[in-house]
Amino acid sequence: MREWHPPTPAHKNNLQRYKKLTISREQYENAINSLNRDSDAAEKEIQSQKKDVLMAYVKTEQFKHDFLAPLRPTIVEGLACVHDYRQINAQIAQNINVIIQKKYQGADMDEMLESASEEEKTIYKASKLLEEKLNVAKLLLNPTLMNRKDDFRRFHFHKMVMKYIKIYSALFKNKGIVHDMIGTSHNEVVAHPIAVAVIPHTLIDNALKYSPKNGRIDILIQDIDDSIDFSVSSFGPRILPEETDKIFQPFYRGEAAKKQEEEGSGYGLYISQMVATQHLDTRITFEQDPGQKPRFGHWTVFRVRIPPAARNA
Repeated sequence: MREWHPPTPAHKNNLQRYKKLTISREQYENAINSLNRDSDAAEKEIQSQKKDVLMAYVKTEQFKHDFLAPLRPTIVEGLACVHDYRQINAQIAQNINVIIQKKYQGADMDEMLESASEEEKTIYKASKLLEEKLNVAKLLLNPTLMNRKDDFRRFHFHKMVMKYIKIYSALFKNKGIVHDMIGTSHNEVVAHPIAVAVIPHTLIDNALKYSPKNGRIDILIQDIDDSIDFSVSSFGPRILPEETDKIFQPFYRGEAAKKQEEEGSGYGLYISQMVATQHLDTRITFEQDPGQKPRFGHWTVFRVRIPPAARNA
């Protein structure tokens, strides 16, 4: 232990001399706390400004184009064979149609299919399903196609939905899915049928993909004034509140959906929403029961109001 010595006169003079330049521990801590408060306030202000800038950017929807721009070469490369696939599939469809028409009798293809073998039915429906998926890829590559007025047609949306139910019927059965078509529609739609078809195709495809085995899918369609109310309901993975808008962004897949390890590209809902907003002047919405049912998941409803005429008609 060091021996204590009283301060010398010189030491006392130095303490007196620099007394005004020293600070107490309390003053030091107060200064630090003040700096921390100022720093926190500045950080909150910076974060608030960042959020304002981000929200303004999102509202312009420019992010979609900026996001896709660097990815487009990769997308084009990956989908470069879409045209070739379409041609190959067209040959398959033509051949199976000829085989069924020559072998079986019926007023239309549906009646002939009733007599066809399971193998022939599978090839026919697989060809139809591939055709629809290639149409979605085609719109992803060139969204302006849906605005070509020469391709606009007057058609029954109800018949379009029924077509997809028939295409997916075997897949529903294989997964033990009980599906029910509720209601009907007599209103006609004037729009690009290939573009509009992306909506029922995507919603039904997603419902099947994410439904558990032995689940249930309800498809509702009914006339509301001049428009058509269409919804697809099923059990599926939880969609978190912060994912509400993200699920309609390109290539985004919810965290719970990814955990199911189901194959998916994340652009089906993006293209569907683009068709709804830019082509039909409407919007796809969804709601979900936060309560989880054992073995099934969360009851989820995707809904869209189809107007009688497209925006660019």
